[in-house]
Amino acid sequence: MSERLKSLSIVGVILAMAIALVLLVVTNESPDDRVERIGSSIKCPVCQGEAIADSPAQMATDMMDLVEERVAGGATDQEIIDELLGSFSGAVLLDPPLSGATLILWLAPVAVLVGGVAVVLWWKKHPGGTAPDEKPQSTRARRLVGGLVLIGGFAAIVLVASTLLQDRAGPNEGVADVADENLAEASNETMEAVIAANLDNPQINGMRLALAERYFEAGDYRSAFPHYLQVAQHSQSTDEEATTALVRLGWMAFDGNGEVDTAITLLDEALEISPGLPGALYLKGQVLWCGSGENEQAAELFEQVLGDSELEDDTRSLVEADLALASAGEPCI
Repeated sequence: MSERLKSLSIVGVILAMAIALVLLVVTNESPDDRVERIGSSIKCPVCQGEAIADSPAQMATDMMDLVEERVAGGATDQEIIDELLGSFSGAVLLDPPLSGATLILWLAPVAVLVGGVAVVLWWKKHPGGTAPDEKPQSTRARRLVGGLVLIGGFAAIVLVASTLLQDRAGPNEGVADVADENLAEASNETMEAVIAANLDNPQINGMRLALAERYFEAGDYRSAFPHYLQVAQHSQSTDEEATTALVRLGWMAFDGNGEVDTAITLLDEALEISPGLPGALYLKGQVLWCGSGENEQAAELFEQVLGDSELEDDTRSLVEADLALASAGEPCI
């Protein structure tokens, strides 16, 4: 066997061992190890450079729970990573995850380096080759070839790495919309943390409103108020977001603090954006009737609400009952 063939065989053996190691790691990883590995590759959005697997923050715990759930459900690494990056703004990949093709990405540079060094050392050890009349120029040429193999291998790895990392950057560009199912699973603490990390981003309004609704329905007006206020004041809020926030703020001002004038002002602002909005009309009627005893104005507003053909039967019955009482001069009950 020639010196060149021997050298190439060494490189082949090294690469084969690297591939075997890849297969061994991938096929023998336990679910817990996989959860830990994926968690170690994702930066906690509310931490200082920590992976979610290492952070005690509530948000990191929620993210790890999601990883564990998705692993148990049979999701692929890429599906899990995409969901984390899309659902938790500020989460980024610390490093390419050590799995599948990216595990080869980690090991291949080592294999190329070892193989290239082996080729160079072999040729250096046998400068004369198998032919007695081989010239020194031939030895230098073979060393040059070995060096080029080494450099070329690293260049190829860098190119592949760049391509993979660019592909992975997609899900993390901007703040992705969070699916309703993920919002339902997220804790209040997690949502607060995500919002705090994206205070000026209009795309966070959906989460703000969802969290504010939780607080509102629980009667926690103090926690709901700042979120509704931010949405109402944000210049890039949609009309629907702004009117929802203004209606809630108006009712909280009255129901929470008895502020009739403030409540009417906020509800009127909502009606300027969305004229004829049934919810705003009804609550304004309630404030006028219950807060100021203005039965006639309240009755007019209730009649406007009943003009909406899309009212559900239960809602229509409630408004009709209020209209009858207000029209008869009865006090608010």
